[in-house]
Amino acid sequence: MPGKKIRKSFTEYSRERIKRIHGLSSEYNGRGGKHTEKLLFLVREHAREITSLHAVRDGHFVTETGDLLVLCLELILEEGADPDAVIELCYGRYHSKLKGLIDRRKSRNGRKKCQPAVRLPQDRKISRG
Repeated sequence: MPGKKIRKSFTEYSRERIKRIHGLSSEYNGRGGKHTEKLLFLVREHAREITSLHAVRDGHFVTETGDLLVLCLELILEEGADPDAVIELCYGRYHSKLKGLIDRRKSRNGRKKCQPAVRLPQDRKISRG
């Protein structure tokens, strides 16, 4: 977003922590494509674990969701992107998407309420010969 100041979603402390974690993760899992593939594998594993834990109402799913957040931040850093810029972009995308979905639902529901439950004879289309 050239010329636009990016709001900070992450504190300096959290930015430094994720950078250090990402450095250790890169060292352990390998660099480049190998590291990205490992991160994506871990994202899939965490998503499955979160789903399983949530299904049995195990509150540990919240901690696993935090782990997933860290993995996602690592993927952002792996691509050389700024986490603040990405999250700001996503806030806007989510807001617009949800607002549009809500507006469409309201629009559909509004049309349904206005339609008569039974078609009256005058509502039939007249065929022209």
